[in-house]
Amino acid sequence: MSPGALTRAVVARAFLASGALTLASCSGGSPSAPDTPGPAEDFIEAAGARLHCVLDLPNGAGRFPGVVIGQGSGRATTSDGAGYVPFLNARGYAVLRYDKRGVGRSTGVYRGVSAANSESQVAELASDMSAALDFLAAKPQIDAERLGLLGTSQAGWIMIAAAQRNPRTRFLVAVTGSVEPVGTNIFYESLRDTPIDEAYARLAGYSGPRGYDPAPVLAALDVPSLWLFGTEDRLVPTRDCLRILDRLREDGARVESVVYPGAIHSLVGVDFWPDVDPFLARAGRPDLR
Repeated sequence: MSPGALTRAVVARAFLASGALTLASCSGGSPSAPDTPGPAEDFIEAAGARLHCVLDLPNGAGRFPGVVIGQGSGRATTSDGAGYVPFLNARGYAVLRYDKRGVGRSTGVYRGVSAANSESQVAELASDMSAALDFLAAKPQIDAERLGLLGTSQAGWIMIAAAQRNPRTRFLVAVTGSVEPVGTNIFYESLRDTPIDEAYARLAGYSGPRGYDPAPVLAALDVPSLWLFGTEDRLVPTRDCLRILDRLREDGARVESVVYPGAIHSLVGVDFWPDVDPFLARAGRPDLR
């Protein structure tokens, strides 16, 4: 998926609306502006890459629950998750953001995700996110028993795979993430200029390559997840995703969903935090597992 300008728009809007927040380098250095390394810049050690990161701490002494931000598609850096920081910090969560491998200050090789390579690429990006969870858990300011994932668009697939890989994951929140197979979703995205009802009709007849399928993994996860959708999303097929989640929920999966009428990809202009708050209050507590 390629949220592009839509994702950047919602990030910018959220960031401009934010109040004061405490920003630090990954090693907990002094405050700094978003994407400006602190005096003790740090990196996450991942398989075949070192990932540049920024840790955003709320006010207070800690130990804080924490969230690792998952990125959408493309050459995403720490700036892509900046809009979520003030909202999560205000709720007492530390936030870890990192440049994708091969992007920004991160080493390694950047590769996009396609239907053909999605099995390996989702696994690689999930491995990076898992390394970020372990990195965050090791920080003395962090409560390692209260860690979760939050991200937009392509991050939905990556967070599911990371939660499968890393038992530190206590919850995940997907903002217009997809639970369709990668190839199916890419086909829907290619119909973005087609009237939406026609696009769904054509999607129903799709028989091309599927690639990575997150639904079986999500069905097996003992991790609560919240999925936020817009009815007018032209990059993620909301209607089909809701049917998949409904089926998974009926089979006992710990999935929840909220749909915003008229909203587009990345939920531009939507205040979804009132729906996220009660989920975090439940899912962010280790005693409820």
